[in-house]
Amino acid sequence: MKNIRFIFLTLALSAVFVSVNSQNYHVRIGTIGNSITHGISLPDPATQAYPIQLGVMLQDVYGDTCIVQNFGLTTTTMLKNGDVSYWDTQHLQDYLAWAPEICFILLGTNDTKPQNWDVYGNEFIDDYLAMIDTILLRNPSTKFMLGYPPPAFEEEWGIRDSIIVNGIIPAIDSVLKLREAELVDFYHTLLDSAYLFPDHIHPNVEGSAAMAKLILDKMTETDIVHKVDTGLTFITSFKTEDSPIPVGDSTSLSWTTINADSVYLNGELVSANNNMKISPPATTVYTLVAYGQKSNDTLQLTQEMYVPELSRLRIYPEVDRKYVGDTTFFQVFYHDQEENLMTSVYFSVQWTVEGTGILFDATDTSVFHIAENADTSYLVVSYEELSDQAMIIGRAVTTGIPENTNRSEVIVFPNPCNEVMYIQFASDGNPVSVEVIDMKGVLLLHETATATKAEKGIYSINISHLPEGSYFLTIKNSGKVFTDKIVILKK
Repeated sequence: MKNIRFIFLTLALSAVFVSVNSQNYHVRIGTIGNSITHGISLPDPATQAYPIQLGVMLQDVYGDTCIVQNFGLTTTTMLKNGDVSYWDTQHLQDYLAWAPEICFILLGTNDTKPQNWDVYGNEFIDDYLAMIDTILLRNPSTKFMLGYPPPAFEEEWGIRDSIIVNGIIPAIDSVLKLREAELVDFYHTLLDSAYLFPDHIHPNVEGSAAMAKLILDKMTETDIVHKVDTGLTFITSFKTEDSPIPVGDSTSLSWTTINADSVYLNGELVSANNNMKISPPATTVYTLVAYGQKSNDTLQLTQEMYVPELSRLRIYPEVDRKYVGDTTFFQVFYHDQEENLMTSVYFSVQWTVEGTGILFDATDTSVFHIAENADTSYLVVSYEELSDQAMIIGRAVTTGIPENTNRSEVIVFPNPCNEVMYIQFASDGNPVSVEVIDMKGVLLLHETATATKAEKGIYSINISHLPEGSYFLTIKNSGKVFTDKIVILKK
């Protein structure tokens, strides 16, 4: 998990600034909310959620003065102890990094659920005030707009209209008395608009437009857009691609800023918006400082590093269904304590079969398994106290083999094959003739296998000189003839 800690410092301006970023005096508006804000019930939330529709409406009124960004996330609560608290989300961290000049908050609907309000409802006001104060700590000039939740026209998912009326709305009124903010009343204004909320909780496209219009009306009524302090300098994002990462690995560190004349990363001058590859030898703190004409901003980020240790083995495929005599190639993958794949180290694993089957060519990373019968077996890989298993479901029916051929007497693997083809059969001491014929009937390989050339009853035939393609295979032993089709694939 990314570990991003915000630190706000007041720094003296340098005498000379190097201009690395053009000034941006847009009014940035961020919306915090649940699924109603997220637009989860809409066909296209990216264009139809009320914050996005608000942005379009604002452009009609103010031109390109305003930028709206939607930080809504479904099922979230204002309550810190709620079942899905907004406080615990990356969306809140992303909002704080962007540091909008205007903050619109619409939370409370999911707080009405019994597991939330009935247990922690008395904490709602304090948590609401704490969120406003947290946002002010990031951007002391933030202007706030708070919304009464829309009506819950019927109880769905535990959301109760009675709690909105008797709990959430009075609590928001208390917040308004303690913090300066504008109110947008979705509840009473939309009380007769059930048709805009087809699932009784979430607005449709027209409902989202109606909500956006109510916010716009309040903005124009209060002239809040012209009251904000624009031109402040902020680091609007500062993050790494992965954290934690194993020692020796690398990741990408990226950042963006607005209204910055100069930016420093750990004391070194850098571009205002950039990314760079980092591979710290241990857990490292990175400090980004942005200087502007009206203010400065500082953020710190901790890139966590760890020494990988083997914590899990995993066989692939996890389940295999095969006919008698078929061969399957199994691999084992090593995972460390952070569930990252370990690709540069190998361990002396043990391969075993619980049930029936033959293992061949076992290595620290793979093994071949040949099915002997139609029973279900388990392939097990183990290393010290760690282990994993794959289920092998046998099938009695064979395919591609003449009915009078006993498949269990001759086994060819792997198929498709590459450099070497292996043949296993119950030898009676007589030589075995192996022929490979192409699709035109041309004999390409003829070899005699004898018991002296076998290892554990398995013969290897070098086919590296044959090109990719499909071939006929014929094996003759003591009057019995085995025929099959093989495929050669080059790596």
